[in-house]
Amino acid sequence: MSKRRRQGEQGQANCHCHDCTSSQHKSLYLVLDDWRMGFTIRKLDAHSPDLSAPPVLRLASPVRNHSMEFAALGSNIIATSNQCAATLVFDTETASLAMGNPLPDALRNALNFFVTVGDDVLIAFAYYFMRQPHSFEVMTTAKDDMRPLCPSTDWSWKSMPTPPFAKSERINSYALHPDGRTIFVSAAGGDFPGGTFSFDTKNCEWTRHGEWMLPFQLQGYYDGDLDAWVGLHPDGYICSCQVPSLSTGDIQQPSWKIAKEHKMWKSRRQVAEALGATLTYMGNSMFFLVDCEVAEGLEFQDAFRDPHGCVLHMATFRIKYNHEGKLRILDKNTTSAPVSRQLPEFSPVAFWM
Repeated sequence: MSKRRRQGEQGQANCHCHDCTSSQHKSLYLVLDDWRMGFTIRKLDAHSPDLSAPPVLRLASPVRNHSMEFAALGSNIIATSNQCAATLVFDTETASLAMGNPLPDALRNALNFFVTVGDDVLIAFAYYFMRQPHSFEVMTTAKDDMRPLCPSTDWSWKSMPTPPFAKSERINSYALHPDGRTIFVSAAGGDFPGGTFSFDTKNCEWTRHGEWMLPFQLQGYYDGDLDAWVGLHPDGYICSCQVPSLSTGDIQQPSWKIAKEHKMWKSRRQVAEALGATLTYMGNSMFFLVDCEVAEGLEFQDAFRDPHGCVLHMATFRIKYNHEGKLRILDKNTTSAPVSRQLPEFSPVAFWM
């Protein structure tokens, strides 16, 4: 095992080794917009996901018929809306719901991307649709082993240095480095060719690494067994990407591979194309993919609020390199179920916690 891999696995904020994952008894939680008043959170069997059981929580949207954004922090699922300051926190360990620290003004009326660093830091990038430069906010929790933390008082937001990309550039992909403190971000748009940057959360410094893009869309996850990031390529395939060096200045795009034998969806009807699939890492090279499409015989505009208007596709699988170094999908298990969808702009998302 390489020195970098040993250090990466030891320093990774979210430990992905098999022993740690097994001992924590984690579960898979799926967030859907299948309730006419808002959202449901469901606890699933990762190996045989089933939507027939009642949800563990129904969450009424603070703004009717408007999407919400969800993020994970420790054992908590955080629900926010960029239309209001209210923040709700669902603790999966105690099955309790609490009011969280209000969303800062910088994250209002923006498209927000969330990245978790460890169990006590949540980072948010805000994109304002070219109205103003990007904003970068960090929420931290006070560490106190003597008492439970109160989200409304012991969690706090703080502004970080503005990302160095132009306001017309939109975040395409992002991933946490295995050092547990550095975030890589790729952004492109407008007249700019795009590029990849990193942010050191300890020193609060941005570094530009060149005019190249990470190969996956939205979040990539570090897999210690592969010693690589894993994400969903825009063409619908799973891809792996070597972790770039943390050296300053421009570097070459890291090599990456695609699992070409398995496309993760068979069709891309309008709802899936508009929303995209989301990927969740469950440790031990296991992943969960959720995607949604319009049911057969329905048009896009007729699918929403129909009890069976959409079809939810769920897949669990492992990834490995074979003896030739090619990326392979193993132990793939797929499940589909009819669902009611309320919001065209919301994408179902899952958390492993």
